[in-house]
Amino acid sequence: MNREFLKNMMLAKKYEKEAFMSLMSPTMAKHVDVIEKEVKAMIFELAKDWACDLSSAANASEDDDSGQEKKVKKVNIS
Repeated sequence: MNREFLKNMMLAKKYEKEAFMSLMSPTMAKHVDVIEKEVKAMIFELAKDWACDLSSAANASEDDDSGQEKKVKKVNIS
């Protein structure tokens, strides 16, 4: 995408957020800010955990492909 377009879209979203926050009382606006920060932190943590899981899964699959036999366990379902 065009950099200028993305910059303008981000600026538009910033103004949209400011307009939304101006409709609320100052105490509610503070609560919304806190909630927004918490959600951002949660999303960042989830993304970090997901990336770590992917990298550990990739490392595990590389280790499994190193020529070792895979162990198979028979399971009886009654």
